[in-house]
Amino acid sequence: MTHNFDTEIATEYGINEAILLNNIYYWVEYNKANEKNFHDGYYWTYSSTKAFSELFPYMSLKQVTYALKKLKKEKLIITGNYNQSTYDRTTWYALTEKGYSICTKGEMHLTKG
Repeated sequence: MTHNFDTEIATEYGINEAILLNNIYYWVEYNKANEKNFHDGYYWTYSSTKAFSELFPYMSLKQVTYALKKLKKEKLIITGNYNQSTYDRTTWYALTEKGYSICTKGEMHLTKG
């Protein structure tokens, strides 16, 4: 599997942060193109830290957690909970305006699928 990231984002925020931000951006844009997961003015994607660490096996659970906290601290992403079940603690992620502006430098576009 091929994973990629923006080197400028990696230089500014870290490699793991760049990889996760790219993944969140991809899925938020996918959901936007397909008009899915729109809540409170944002398009969202969701995942657990365990799922991220399985998707990116070169990152430990601790590294994923740290990178997501850093992205949130830097105001590139916001988190929420829009799960249908109250016991489901899967975190939802959306991009802030700052996060979008950083991600769209590369102009990745998706088509409806």
